[in-house]
Amino acid sequence: MSSDPEAIGDLLFQPNPDYPYPFPVETPPHFWMTEQTGKLSEAMDEYFAGQKLTPENLSFIKLYLQQFIERAVMTGDAPRAKLLDRLKKLRTTSDIENYADELAEYGIEPF
Repeated sequence: MSSDPEAIGDLLFQPNPDYPYPFPVETPPHFWMTEQTGKLSEAMDEYFAGQKLTPENLSFIKLYLQQFIERAVMTGDAPRAKLLDRLKKLRTTSDIENYADELAEYGIEPF
């Protein structure tokens, strides 16, 4: 795992060697807690509080989820392309909650 920061859109991730991704993959997904600008943390606070997400915070969460889904290990029957396509349609906190439940069925736990 590289210790170099990685910019993804407006987000900047700094890998934490004390909290590595547990599976061997070429490029591991970043965890939301390692984002350095504070933008994703603010968005996640809104999400975890069940508040209505601002459009900007919704976009940060979707960007985070996209990189996670693109990189994460999934069960063999996981429809990665379909999950990524469905990600584009998320609009509310409830949509994200339901989506996270669906991801868990394929072994993905981004939160």
